[in-house]
Amino acid sequence: MPKIQTFDVIIIGSGSAGFSAAEAARKAGASVCVVEQERLGGECPNFACIPSKALLKAASVFRLAGRAREFGVNVGSVSYDFDSVIKYRESVVKSITGGGIFGDRYEKILRSLNITLKIGQAKFVDEHTIEVKGENLIGKTFVIATGTVDFVPPIKGIETLKYLRWKDALLLKRQPKSIAIIGGGPVGCELATFFASFGTRVVLIQSAPQVLHREDEEIAGLARETLESLGVEVITNANVFEVVNGGGGVYGVHVDVAVNRTMHAVEQVVLSAGTRANIAGLGLEEIDVEIDKRGFIITTKEQRTSVVHIFAAGDVDGGLQFTHTAHHEGYVAGYNAALTAKKKRTARMKIDERVVSRVTFLSLEVASVGMTQKEAKEAFGKVLVGRYPIAALGRAVTEHSSDGMMKLVAHPKTRKILGGHMIGNRAGEVIHEVALAIYLNAIIDKLAGMIHAFPTYSESITAAASSSKLE
Repeated sequence: MPKIQTFDVIIIGSGSAGFSAAEAARKAGASVCVVEQERLGGECPNFACIPSKALLKAASVFRLAGRAREFGVNVGSVSYDFDSVIKYRESVVKSITGGGIFGDRYEKILRSLNITLKIGQAKFVDEHTIEVKGENLIGKTFVIATGTVDFVPPIKGIETLKYLRWKDALLLKRQPKSIAIIGGGPVGCELATFFASFGTRVVLIQSAPQVLHREDEEIAGLARETLESLGVEVITNANVFEVVNGGGGVYGVHVDVAVNRTMHAVEQVVLSAGTRANIAGLGLEEIDVEIDKRGFIITTKEQRTSVVHIFAAGDVDGGLQFTHTAHHEGYVAGYNAALTAKKKRTARMKIDERVVSRVTFLSLEVASVGMTQKEAKEAFGKVLVGRYPIAALGRAVTEHSSDGMMKLVAHPKTRKILGGHMIGNRAGEVIHEVALAIYLNAIIDKLAGMIHAFPTYSESITAAASSSKLE
């Protein structure tokens, strides 16, 4: 009988949270085992962030090439090859993961850190033991970092369709002539941007009153205009009543908006309607790890679950669903798990997610941090709001970038920055200055008085701050 292996920390999942947990635990002197049943690195480098941004970059280059004459450049007839676009995506993913069956680059990192890797589905046998492919592993502590799975909404007829999940859409080898995307959040909007840029007819269906429903209403409205400028048909306040197989490779998507029902015939239906915790088959019900009403693992600020030696981090705990927050949570979980395993009295780390920026990559980037104007008004009544059109910036004029806006929200009395929202070129980079201002409790007057280099998109921050008034 083979010897049962024991580790200080066993980490289930190797995505951003899992890898950060492993690195933190090793740094704290713990012996570590990582268990993964798919590709190392998790969703972001293999299926989500990296491949999607590669495709969106290709789409951006194609759009810009089509506008070359605006800059006095004649490139002749502009065309694209969808196969080559897909190969570019694959090359980008390989450069990040290292290729190979499970991700050679990640395997190399684990070996360099002296971390044991086990491939397979993990299932708890008891509070200190998991089984992986018939092998039992004992852990003094655990970190669950298994991420999420897609939510399939209860749409009539959906079970009869060969619908695509958003990951499947990113892996398509053939460009569809038409596509319906159910869900107008960041993933749905990015998919719509990519396919519409290359001429696919796109219908984007959103149940909320606006696309990007977590964004400031004004910015979300401009995001909708950006999508529609690419030819995307955006339908909000919509309920997908039924989907039917019309035969001949055509699906009918029946949509209700108020009392009106419309039908949209498309080649492909893509679901991008949210996620649920990826915990099926882990056996958590056997060890009393508490789950919330949405099905996510409940954790403390130390990333500890209801079982004292079991931690969880990343999307699986239902918090902010970002790669960067998963990385932060994973590090906290791994460090605290190591201290627990080693029985050290050192103070435990706690997550700090007071200030978290986010970016959605449309033909114009949408970036935000902190409170929206609506959220601030609900909390404080009238608030200071500053706006500035991107078209008025010297940098925008040089780049023929006439659309977009910077918007700042500040406290009506203390004048501290509460939120920042931008749609425009480089928004994902610019927004971090506003994030730092919030993090340091800066007042809007400081941003108004700060000298910015000319010509840059960051000048929009000073300009918006200088124009602030009570609303």
